[in-house]
Amino acid sequence: MSASFDYYRTFYYVAKAGSITAAAQQLSLTQPAVSQSMKQLEAQLNVSLFQRTAKGIRLTKEGEILFPYAESCCESIRQGEQKLKE
Repeated sequence: MSASFDYYRTFYYVAKAGSITAAAQQLSLTQPAVSQSMKQLEAQLNVSLFQRTAKGIRLTKEGEILFPYAESCCESIRQGEQKLKE
């Protein structure tokens, strides 16, 4: 079973922000909710996507592979929403 789109969207925001806390603020979610989503995505994919550091997070090799796909998906949806507004 594939992971929820919400997990990928959250992954995109965390990777882009470099911080779970910053991503939580951007997504209007709690930090624990974002952390839990990332743990669920990592468990479903059976890989580690982030290295947690004192200054935030860094993508692992697997995270770097996944990021452009998540970015493309999120940006495509954003562009579609923009077209609807026009």
